[in-house]
Amino acid sequence: MRLSAIILAAILLSVPLSAQDGDQVFISSSTERDTIYAVIPQPMLSFGVTGGLAFVNPEELNDMIERNNSIYGAGEYSIKRPAQWSIWMTYRPKNLPTFLTLRAELLSNERSFPFTTKVTGGSSAVITEVASTVRQRYTVLPFTVGSGTVFNKTIARGEIGFIYALAWISQTTDVPGYSNSETVYEGSGYGFRVNLQQVVPIERTFSLTMDLGYRFLIVDDFRDEKGLTSLNTKINYSGIIVGMGVSYGF
Repeated sequence: MRLSAIILAAILLSVPLSAQDGDQVFISSSTERDTIYAVIPQPMLSFGVTGGLAFVNPEELNDMIERNNSIYGAGEYSIKRPAQWSIWMTYRPKNLPTFLTLRAELLSNERSFPFTTKVTGGSSAVITEVASTVRQRYTVLPFTVGSGTVFNKTIARGEIGFIYALAWISQTTDVPGYSNSETVYEGSGYGFRVNLQQVVPIERTFSLTMDLGYRFLIVDDFRDEKGLTSLNTKINYSGIIVGMGVSYGF
């Protein structure tokens, strides 16, 4: 009887001790998960390349395209969803969820307006007709400096940044065999960008990235190469951005 009582007492005392050991294991497991989260999915220094679309409506450019369609009898479409490419870099101090980011992007579109040039002789008689083209290219290069944070317990991060952008509108008139001229207008602008990026690790250094963001950007003060002639044009490149790419980090 005395031996049975001792065994029963030992069993009863072991129950709370086992519960405490279980709590300790759970805490250790949680800490281990936090360590993996801090080190592997979010490297300290990352470089990435992203491609995607910008959903914009630069009305000044689209009005310019429509005027040229009317003048030359062309059917070029307006700019609504231009492709964009970007390269970026982030630096995250060790054991901190915040990071610094640098980003350079490129949006470039071209429209062509064909027309016929009549070449005349000394008596003003038409000698020949030449198929000619007016090409316009619209390019904007936004640079972003910003900061962001890694969301707790996730592999997603958000960022906000300040934008300085350079932009060019070039027009080339090509009359084959007779003349070829080009005029370039350069402008600049400011804005901001907010971005949400989902990081999908492939292994320790390479990841897939998916981006969803919004960019506010207006460029103006377009002038020719000599700085004398102004287009008096303000172009709004604001809109939603979506993209997908790859990154390398260490």
